[in-house]
Amino acid sequence: MAEPADLLVRAIELALSGEVLAVPAEVQADLLSVARCPGNRAPARLVLACALAKAHRPELDATEPYTEIRSGHSFSGRTYDERYLPALIAAQRLPLNSTTAFLTPTLRNINIPLRSATPFEGRPREVYRNAARVLEGLQDGSAAAEEVLAFMLRELFVMRDEREVALSAALSSLPATPQNLSSEDVLTLLEQHLKSRNASRLPVLLVTALYRTLGILAGEVALSLGAHNAADARTGALGDIEIELLSAPGVPATVYEVKARAVSVSDLQIAVAKVAAVAARPSNYLFVTTHPIDREVTEFARTLHSQTGVEFAVLDALSFARHLLHFFHRQRLGILDAYQELLLAEPSSAVRPELKEAWLALRRSAES
Repeated sequence: MAEPADLLVRAIELALSGEVLAVPAEVQADLLSVARCPGNRAPARLVLACALAKAHRPELDATEPYTEIRSGHSFSGRTYDERYLPALIAAQRLPLNSTTAFLTPTLRNINIPLRSATPFEGRPREVYRNAARVLEGLQDGSAAAEEVLAFMLRELFVMRDEREVALSAALSSLPATPQNLSSEDVLTLLEQHLKSRNASRLPVLLVTALYRTLGILAGEVALSLGAHNAADARTGALGDIEIELLSAPGVPATVYEVKARAVSVSDLQIAVAKVAAVAARPSNYLFVTTHPIDREVTEFARTLHSQTGVEFAVLDALSFARHLLHFFHRQRLGILDAYQELLLAEPSSAVRPELKEAWLALRRSAES
C-alpha cells in the first residue's frame, strides 16, 4: 500500500504528464466548478483530502470523512488534510486555503455523510453539492481516486500559472522609476484599496507595513503574520499583530487587533480575557478599524487601564495611517513598498488575486 505522501507525488507527476485522465465528463465538470470557485476554496481542499484518503485506503467511504459517523468505513478527513496537504500547497504554490477545510463553519460540526442530498449551509451551495457528487463518484467507483487527485491538481496548476502570469504582467507595467508621491497621495492609494470588496485582510497588512518600515526607528518589530483564517484561540496569538521591543524579544509590548467592521464592547471584553490569561502582558492593546467608532466603545476602552494595567484603545485605520505618514513623511514610499510586498506575498486564500491586481492598477495610475 502506497503512503499518502507517495500518492501525492504520483498524482503530481500524472497531472504534469499531459496524459488524458480517465475521469467521466460529469465528474470533470464538478471538479472544475469546485476548483475554480473564487469565493470559497474549502470545497477544493475537501475533495483533495477525501480523494487522497480513498486512494490510500480504498475500503474507506469517501463520503464519510468524520470518525463520528462510526460506520466502520468512516475516517478523519481532517487528519489527511492537515497531515499531507499543507506541504503540497506550499511547495506547489496552490491557490488553496492555508488551513484545513474541516475547520470552516460549513464542514466543522458535521457528523453525517457528505452527499449531494446533504443540506449544506455554506455558500455557494452548488459548489458544496458538486464536491459531494465527486465524493459519491469516488465511492461508487465511477471515478478513480488517483485520477481525481491528478485532475484536481492539474486544474490548480493551471489556475496558479494563470494568476502568476497576470500578476507578473501587472507588476511589469509599473513605472521603472517610482514617482515621488506625497503622503496624501499614498494615503489616497491605501484608502482606495481598503474600500475594495473582500478586503478584510488589507488593514492588517497596512498596520504591519507601517511597523515594518517605522518600527526600527522606535526600537520595535512586528512579528510574522499568522494565517488570515486561523483563529487566535488556535494559534495562541493575542491579536492579529504582536509588536516586540528589540531590547526585550519574546514579550509582546503592543498588540493590534484589526477589524474590517465596527468594534464592539464585546470585542474589548474578549481582548481583556485574552490578556488576563497570559503571564507577560502587553503595555497596550489597540483595535484598528475601518468602520466608524461608537462613543460607548471608546469610553469603555478608557476604563480598562485601571482594571487591567493595560492600555486599551480603538483607532480609525486611515486616521492612524495619516498621522504616521505625515509624522514620518520621509518614510512614506518605504511604507508604500512594504504594503505592496506584504500584499503580493499573501496566499490567494487570504487576499484574492483580483485585489493584488487592483492594487497594482491603482499604483500604476497614481504614478503614471
